[in-house]
Amino acid sequence: GRGGLDCIATMGRSKLPNPLLLPIEVGRPKIPSVELPPPDHTYGIKSDLGGEGAGAVIGAWAEHAANAAVQPGRDFRQLNRMAIAKGAGSNAQQVAHFRRTHDARLKGGHEKGALPAHALPSAQDPAFSYGIKSGVRVSMDALMANQYQNDWVAEQGKKEDQYQMARKTIPVTHTRASLGHRFVEPVVDDRPPFKMKKFSNVGPRV
Repeated sequence: GRGGLDCIATMGRSKLPNPLLLPIEVGRPKIPSVELPPPDHTYGIKSDLGGEGAGAVIGAWAEHAANAAVQPGRDFRQLNRMAIAKGAGSNAQQVAHFRRTHDARLKGGHEKGALPAHALPSAQDPAFSYGIKSGVRVSMDALMANQYQNDWVAEQGKKEDQYQMARKTIPVTHTRASLGHRFVEPVVDDRPPFKMKKFSNVGPRV
């Protein structure tokens, strides 16, 4: 602002390099502490735009045009078939000699470019969409209310109830060892508890 410039002039040029001494105005950028170039100065590399804009470039897009005078490449597969049919395909020397005296070209080049282009599906049906079709639309109200989480919790509760009911109907299968433990009386251990000899005559204390 003009007030900041007046303040700079009042403070003097010796204090300009210290940015801490410059005043700060609310809602305005900080006052530069160095002398800046004039307003028409361009920082960095200046772009040479020329007279042609983006609209002119897109509107006059240069497409590749195939050269009709360019001859397609040699068809070596067809040459090999022709050499075998003529009886000159027994070895590599006969095939090489046959290729010097005969020629066959690939089907491409200007002939391929002359074929009509295939029409896109969107050109016939404006409502046609490319890519993978999205799934069922999700309700935003159900997302905000955690409806899908509540449904999942309720479903897990039903599965837990079914699991508990199935566990009640599972019979307990005993083994011969478990059946033997049921009918054998446990051995009574009447031995005195272990105590060191030096504490054998010491009575309990509270």
